[in-house]
Amino acid sequence: MENKKFYMQQCQDEQLTNDFRKFHESLVNQVIDFCKTHNITIDEFHLNADSLEDSIKFGSWQSCTDSCLSFEKFTDEYKKAFIYMDRDFLKGKDKRDLDNISLSQKPFLFSM
Repeated sequence: MENKKFYMQQCQDEQLTNDFRKFHESLVNQVIDFCKTHNITIDEFHLNADSLEDSIKFGSWQSCTDSCLSFEKFTDEYKKAFIYMDRDFLKGKDKRDLDNISLSQKPFLFSM
């Protein structure tokens, strides 16, 4: 078994890992600032991008890279069922009911 300083990641460079963690903090704070500026409240956000190699070489987002950003704001029903697992709320609900609650969620904001 390997003894890694930074478990669950390939990169073991301490400076790069610290810079990455600061970058992560910056991204999250930018989302928080955006939400605060626009007076919106969300439960979570997701950012994904693929095929980045050529965009990195070019130095900016290119057509070869697909990306998606979504802000999620869950309904009270969704929170009761899937986050809080509220036993009183869940009484009498079957898989179909829960699927309908889950499928009814739409992103608050969405960009691709």
